[in-house]
Amino acid sequence: MKKLKTEEKTKNLKRVIRNSQRGFSLVELMIALLITALVLGGIYTTFVVQQRSFIAQDQVTETQGSSKIAFDMIVNDIRNAGYGYPDAEAPQVNGFTGAITLGDALGPNSSDIITLVGGFRDIATIGLPTGQTNVEVGQTDAAGSPYLDVCYTGTTKFNDTDKKYISIDGVTYAEITKIESGSSANCAVTERLILDRPVDKAFPVDRPVYLIEDVTYRLTTADGMTNCSNAKAGDICLQRVSTATVTIASDIEDLQFEEIDQNADGNTDRVRVSLLARTAREDPTLEPGTKPYYATGIDLEGNITPDTDRRRRRIWSMEVALKN
Repeated sequence: MKKLKTEEKTKNLKRVIRNSQRGFSLVELMIALLITALVLGGIYTTFVVQQRSFIAQDQVTETQGSSKIAFDMIVNDIRNAGYGYPDAEAPQVNGFTGAITLGDALGPNSSDIITLVGGFRDIATIGLPTGQTNVEVGQTDAAGSPYLDVCYTGTTKFNDTDKKYISIDGVTYAEITKIESGSSANCAVTERLILDRPVDKAFPVDRPVYLIEDVTYRLTTADGMTNCSNAKAGDICLQRVSTATVTIASDIEDLQFEEIDQNADGNTDRVRVSLLARTAREDPTLEPGTKPYYATGIDLEGNITPDTDRRRRRIWSMEVALKN
C-alpha cells in the first residue's frame, strides 16, 4: 500500500513538471504582443504630444523674451531722444536733423524705420588740469580756442568726424573741431577737445560728457552671410544701427511707428510703437483657422501682415511720451 502511494506521488510530480514546461500557445503569444504594442503606442503618442507641446512652449517663451527685450530698447531710446540736443539750434548730426526721423514703409514687409538723435550714453567725464577747480566759462587755450578736458570711462572715444557731437552734463551742446593730448589731474586717460564754441557754464569736475549720436532701428532681411547673424537667408531680424550694427532680435515680422499730436498744436507729443514677433518654426499642433487674426490678418498702423500659417505670434505696442 505504501509503495502504491509513493508511485502515485511520483506520477503526479512528473505530471506537474510536464505541465510547467509547456510553452505559450500562438493565440496567447499574439494577444501578449497586441497588448504590448498598444501600451508602447500609447507611451509613444504621449511622448510625441508632450515633446511637441514642450517645443512649442519653448519657442513661444523664447520669442516673447527676445522680442520684449528689443521692444524695451526701442521704447527707452525714444524716451531719451533729444537729450542734450538743442532743438532751437537744430544742428545736423551725421545727416539727421531733429530728435526723431521716421521712414514710412522703407523696410521688409512695408515696415517703418526710426532714427533717434540724443545723448544716449556718457562716455567721459569732465577733467581738469592741476590747480583748476572747475571748468571756467568761456575758457580758451593758448591759441585762443575753446576747449574741454575729458576723462574717458571706457574704450569709446570722441573724434572729429562721426563722434564729434557732445553734450556737457546734458546742458551744453558743442561740436569738436580738433582733438589734442591732455593731462588731467583726476584721471589717467584724458584728451583735450577743441570745440566750435566756448563753454557757457562753470561745470564741476567729474560731471558726465555725453556723445550725441544717431540711432536707427530697422528690420533687415537675412542674406545668409552678414545681415542678421545666425539667421537663415530670407528671415527678418531687428537691428540697432549706430556706430556699429547690432542684431537685437530675430523673427521680427513687422515694426511700425505712428506720430501722435495729442494737443493738436502741430507738434508730435507721442510716438506709438508696434512690434510683431513670431516663432522661429511652425507649431504642428496649431490649427491656423483657430487664430484670432486668421481671416483679416494683423493690422499694425494700417499695414496688414498675413497670418495664415502655423506660427504663433506676439504683438507689443505702446505710446511713448517724448521729452519736453
